[in-house]
Amino acid sequence: MRFRRSQKPTEDLDAYAPGHIVERPDTVGWRAGVVFASPHSGSTYPKDLLSRAKISPHQMRRNEDIYIDHLFQSAVAAGAPYLRAVFPRVVVDVNRAEDELPLHWADIVNDGDLTQPTPRAAAGLGVVPTFLSETLPIYERLPTEADVKARLETLYRPYHAALRNLVEDGLSRFGQVLLVDCHSMPGFAAMGARRPDIILGDRFGTSCHPDTIALFRELFQSAGYSVGINYPYAGGFVTSHYGKPSDGVEAIQIEVNRDLYVNPVTLSPKSGYVKLMEDLKAITREIVDSAVPQSLAAQ
Repeated sequence: MRFRRSQKPTEDLDAYAPGHIVERPDTVGWRAGVVFASPHSGSTYPKDLLSRAKISPHQMRRNEDIYIDHLFQSAVAAGAPYLRAVFPRVVVDVNRAEDELPLHWADIVNDGDLTQPTPRAAAGLGVVPTFLSETLPIYERLPTEADVKARLETLYRPYHAALRNLVEDGLSRFGQVLLVDCHSMPGFAAMGARRPDIILGDRFGTSCHPDTIALFRELFQSAGYSVGINYPYAGGFVTSHYGKPSDGVEAIQIEVNRDLYVNPVTLSPKSGYVKLMEDLKAITREIVDSAVPQSLAAQ
């Protein structure tokens, strides 16, 4: 059954303005072709959203890449621009394709062509999520078609426009770009086994060169962290869409185990937070240093 199309959005998106923030390394300058991004660390939950929700803000925050925006803040001081979303993932997931929508919203971006949604979109885990998991619905009252369209136009597309601009600017400045997409993950798998401290994703060797992911692995392992590759997180839409090594653009996804730094009950930072932040400060510096053009490195 189709939803009746609403002519105007029923929700106010001004609470998320600006939808994203780009921080540039003005003090040291942009030193190398590296861009950092945090697409899922937005933590703004306005009353308008909560009034139609079936779950609490605390439950919504469990879907955040909590504190990742702060943990990777050191990228700017290291000499790389940093893009981060202000809106939360439950509103728009920019690590999904724009047309990854369930059937009843599919014609918003497909011009009326109701193609079958992906299994993830059909389960309510697409670009505008309706579920936090396959069994936990977000909404008491679903967003209207007009609301979904407004979220895409106001939040999703500007975020990706900013990301494209950074990548293109980096290419013009340095001739190559490495996009580092920063995330967090639940500390334990469904069966109770603890996940590695860090999981690196390169879409199974397609989104970056082998020596790039080898460098990242070495940096984290040298700092004392256990590292997994591509399982269970190989990278999402951002990694696959932007990572085109043959065109001079590499992309790699970093998943940080939340058990390292977040109390799972209160969601407040725990004692490991400070150490992790200091380690990431050194690692982001080394990532940027490794990409500095030889002509500049010799100066």
